[in-house]
Amino acid sequence: MNRESFDVPPQEEPAAPDRPLSILQILTCRGWSSDAWAAVALSIGLQEAGHRVMLLCRAVEGGRAVAERARSEGVEEIGFIEASNNFRPASYFRDIGFLRAIARERSLDAVHVHRGVEHWIAAAAWLRGGPVLVRSRHIFAPVRRHVFNRWLYRRGTDRTVAVCDKIRSTYLEDAGFPSERFATIMGGVDAAAYSPAPYSQEGNGAVFRKEWGIPPDAWVAGVAGSLRMWMKGQDVLLRAVARMSAGGGDAPWVLLIGKGEDMDNLKSLARELGVADRTVVTGYLERISEAFSACDVLVFPSKRTEGTSRVLFDCLAAGRAVVASRVGCTDEIVREGREGFLVPPDDDEALAASLSALRADPEKSRRMGESARQRAEKEFDRRVVAANMAAIYREALRNRRAMAA
Repeated sequence: MNRESFDVPPQEEPAAPDRPLSILQILTCRGWSSDAWAAVALSIGLQEAGHRVMLLCRAVEGGRAVAERARSEGVEEIGFIEASNNFRPASYFRDIGFLRAIARERSLDAVHVHRGVEHWIAAAAWLRGGPVLVRSRHIFAPVRRHVFNRWLYRRGTDRTVAVCDKIRSTYLEDAGFPSERFATIMGGVDAAAYSPAPYSQEGNGAVFRKEWGIPPDAWVAGVAGSLRMWMKGQDVLLRAVARMSAGGGDAPWVLLIGKGEDMDNLKSLARELGVADRTVVTGYLERISEAFSACDVLVFPSKRTEGTSRVLFDCLAAGRAVVASRVGCTDEIVREGREGFLVPPDDDEALAASLSALRADPEKSRRMGESARQRAEKEFDRRVVAANMAAIYREALRNRRAMAA
């Protein structure tokens, strides 16, 4: 285990109730994922607010890759934990001792976990007292109602935070956990990284279009995500655009941002549908903000639930109208008729109709884009998310102290 960045002496307890907090985030996923993005965005937001934050990743190859990505995104203090997925008691005891040492050295106020392994390790580290323990829930799968989980969520965890209301409701209904210990916080996008101005032939998005050979007067629908048709549904967008092209007039363009197993299959499908000459596949882009600025509308055509997907928050921050599949929590992020339209998954006819409506009414599209941007700034920006999460840490600390008094 790597114990880097532990040479700072413990903080004393200031009297001010709004003092900076000392927080440990633990994330044991083996690759970049929505919960990795959420933990990293939260860590950066808390840093920006003046809190002291450390992120622990799993000490395996995939975990180190996540740590490297987190560092490149701006997380300042990163360490590693074993958190074995196999039942290894000796490993768990080492992790427990490690966490207790961190708590002493950093005067931890809160430990925030995102997956089951680190949740149990952190709960076992502080059966009595210690920092408050907060768990984020990113998936719809219900908590199994056995005696250990009942203890974990009712006694061992101070607060549980769901990433959307549907997930929160699922846990409360299925497991009967106390509602006062559950909250919902969505988002984590860096809204400042996006330009919300509409596409302009002279400015916003023009450079990207020129670089990728997209005509300045084209109408462009963009989608970002790994190129996996069975999940992300980029093929549905291609079929929808083919329907729109069959109606006559200037055919729309498609911008596919990302890489993945179906890149060649999507290119072949574009040729079969006769839209290959108006389809641009960029591969992975380090920054998608420039690509989004070149689009007139953004699409989220997923075929199945992904919980909450980071890219939807990016779409809103870009200030574009969004057409999204009604899966998972999308209707909590994109409100029908306000930030865009919602369509059934895997329905290219409905998708084509919604895209056509936005293309035919640029003013409505502009208003939806403005609403999207405002919501990204006021509700989903990582600074807002960090402030809301810090309030939960503080409330849990107050409750802990009141119970101990």
